[in-house]
Formats: sequence, structure tokens, C-alpha cells
Amino acid sequence: MTPERYQALLRWLEARPALKKLVIALNRWLPAVPFACYPLLLVLLNVRWFRLLSANRAAALDFMQLIARAVFVPAFVFLGGTLLRARLNFPRPYEQPGFTPLVPKETHGKSFPSRHALSAAVLSMVWMRFYPAVGWVMVGITVLICVGRVLTGVHHIRDVVGGAALGFALGFAGMWLL
Repeated sequence: MTPERYQALLRWLEARPALKKLVIALNRWLPAVPFACYPLLLVLLNVRWFRLLSANRAAALDFMQLIARAVFVPAFVFLGGTLLRARLNFPRPYEQPGFTPLVPKETHGKSFPSRHALSAAVLSMVWMRFYPAVGWVMVGITVLICVGRVLTGVHHIRDVVGGAALGFALGFAGMWLL
């Protein structure tokens, strides 16, 4: 997004103070939802595992492999995304001359892929594997996180689209295909 287009978007938000506050609040708090819910998922999965353990040991062992995927797939995707963004070191939008973000940040470079988008997307796929209804809610939250990162000026559209696409694809592959 060019600085001129972003400044026009900022002016539009400035004319709507309530919406501006909502965008800033969602950008700050919405990314916490997938990360706060992830430990809850792990607790739910372990409760299911303990129930299976007393009823059917073979099924419990198979389910334990799925729990291991639910731990290792997000961990490896996050690590891989972190290494990729450090290697690519793409600039952030606010590093352009004339670009003033809605939310000031000090970070330079390491913009692609967005780790917020990547992490939320992979966690959505983990939820989708076990609780599809919650997984779809998490997909919606991922989209809102992506929109918020662009509206606040801390990521380019390519950063959040790339991060979400990587998270969804690798999360799907890790949870269903491997």
C-alpha cells in the first residue's frame, strides 16, 4: 500500500473515532484469542485421551499421536515462519517515507510473513481437526487479525495473506496429510 493510499485510509478512520478505537483495540486484543484458547484445546484433548485410555488402549495411542501433532505442527510452523521472515527481512510499510502507521512500532524489517497471521491460521487448522465449529470461528478471527494488521499500518497485505496462506496450508498438511 502506498503512503498516499494509507494516509487516505487514516483520514477516513480519523473521521470515525469510534471505528478507529475499535480497530486499535481489536489489533491489540484479538491476536490473544487464538493463543489463549490453544491451552484450552490441549486440556480438552488430554481429557479425551484419558477417557479413551480407560476404554480402548489402542485408540488412546492413536489419539496421542494426534495430540503430538497438535503440539508439534504449530511449533514447527511458527519456528519456520520466524526463520523465513528473518531470512527475507522484508521492510514494514511504515519504513517507507511519508508513511505514518495508526499504531506506532519500532520494529524494522522482518515483515513477511506476518507471524500473527501465520500463528492464528495454523492454530485454526488444529482446532478444525478436532472441533470444526470452533475452527471456523478461529478462521474468522484469523481474517480479522489480518485486516487489523494492515489497517494499523504494521504489515503489507502480502505479509498477512502470505502468513495466513502458509499457516492454513502447513496446518492442514500437518494435521491431516502427514
